[in-house]
Amino acid sequence: MTGISILGVSYAFPSTSRGVEELALDGRLRSEPERLKQAGFNRIHIAEQESPYELGLASAQAVLDESGVDPDDIGLVLYSGAAGETAFHPGNVTNIERSALRTADRNRFPATRLQFDLGLENASVIGVDQLGGTNLFGAIRVARSLCLTEGISHALCVSTDFMPTDSVRETIFTCTSDAACSVIVGQDRGRNRIVASRHVTKGFFWEADRLRDEILGAYFPNAQLIIGKTLDDAGWSADDVDWVIPHNVNLRSWELVLKLAGMRNARLWSRNVPRDGHTLADNFINLRDALESGSVRGGERVLLFGYGYGAHWTAIAMEA
Repeated sequence: MTGISILGVSYAFPSTSRGVEELALDGRLRSEPERLKQAGFNRIHIAEQESPYELGLASAQAVLDESGVDPDDIGLVLYSGAAGETAFHPGNVTNIERSALRTADRNRFPATRLQFDLGLENASVIGVDQLGGTNLFGAIRVARSLCLTEGISHALCVSTDFMPTDSVRETIFTCTSDAACSVIVGQDRGRNRIVASRHVTKGFFWEADRLRDEILGAYFPNAQLIIGKTLDDAGWSADDVDWVIPHNVNLRSWELVLKLAGMRNARLWSRNVPRDGHTLADNFINLRDALESGSVRGGERVLLFGYGYGAHWTAIAMEA
């Protein structure tokens, strides 16, 4: 069977960043800044002037340019993130005009506008949503399947998940940035081949804030479970993993995940945590930087593990 690879990744951050001390003074944290610094966080990015759509378009145009993929070869666009009118407003707009929701303007969708603005005339469009921090994993999973079953040569996956500027930026000792990230998935070119992927949903945790303690208890055993199943599907042992590309949560939690999963030889690519904080596409932002820096080399075995707050655990095994 023809393999499917990640052919390109690009991302865009907003121009404004804030240190954890500033966030605390503004009432945007639940914990003391020092505790978050001990967990690895220093600064996060906040979109005050940029809209989710603007950053999504920038990251998508960049990945097309950098990968050299012809826009006519994109057969599918998978979009996740800010929907409807919210996608077109900067983060500092807190009250979007409700009248737009009572007119045909409610059908102004960012995904179809992306297809038009990027000139992707041969692409159909699908929205992927409600997976939290694993939306982009879900989009890539769907893209891989459709490339294999329908013969689509290239799919563009775009994530534009944002928070309003005045939101609390901490969830369980993790600081969250705004960002957009785009990934092109397509027929195998011999590098960055997706070997296996897995996803599990535990709907019991849908009320995440109310079940915070239960989620903390469930996070680690389910991480161990999904990583183990992904490695089994790939035909790898835990010792075969060279690199783990993380989502940027509390670094102390990663020490336990690696230990539980038995990945004794794996290195954790965590250098973006202080600079970027957590984003809802940070595995792939980190993958881009790890590949570009030369940290991850051709032929190495890479595991990406992500968690969608409350209900979703997911992983991808990739051969660089």
